[in-house]
Amino acid sequence: MRTGRNIQHGMQGVFVFVLLGLFAVMSTLLVLAGTQMYRSMVRRTEDTNSARVLYSYVRNMVREEDALDAVTVEDTEAGKTICMEEQLGSETYITRIYVYDGQLYEQFTKKEREFKPQGGTPICPVGVFEPSLEDSMLMVHMEDTSGQDCSVQIALYC
Repeated sequence: MRTGRNIQHGMQGVFVFVLLGLFAVMSTLLVLAGTQMYRSMVRRTEDTNSARVLYSYVRNMVREEDALDAVTVEDTEAGKTICMEEQLGSETYITRIYVYDGQLYEQFTKKEREFKPQGGTPICPVGVFEPSLEDSMLMVHMEDTSGQDCSVQIALYC
């Protein structure tokens, strides 16, 4: 009779061990699934933020500098560049928005200074940046590095 109890007690021990092992495996799978979901959400948020930064930055800069004949699009060594002139005291300054080395750059200098693309301030990574100006409509086709379109059309008021 004692052998039956020992076998039954041994089976209970094996059952508890299997149950704990199953719990450990399921916990590990749950943590791995949660980690992948988190990475996916972070990547998607970064892509959305990048597109939003590009769109908002260009739109706000042009709106801020919109004055009579102040906004132009020029061909420079960095490609097509948005140029915005402003008069500060007796000096004329120019703000340029352009792409250099895969980054959107801004450069604020006196108008007579030579344009050097590497001398600007990087804003954020960009895949495509193609500004064009027709009449009083500035159109900027932009894509972030993931290919998401963040183009903007701005009617110049002045």
